[in-house]
Amino acid sequence: MTPNAFRQWLADMKSAGLARSDAACARLLGVSPNGLLHMKRNGSDRRTALACRALLHRLSPYGEDD
Repeated sequence: MTPNAFRQWLADMKSAGLARSDAACARLLGVSPNGLLHMKRNGSDRRTALACRALLHRLSPYGEDD
């Protein structure tokens, strides 16, 4: 996931009302605020990109009740 795509995901999460801030997005992803800043600058791996898509589509983690 490119840095631009990651920043777009942050904006999409906020516009969809799923998160109010970057910090809220970090909590949903299970990363630290510094980890989120790193992804904003450098992008992320495929695993994180898939997690971002799942969060945007309101999917719960595998194995948790839906």
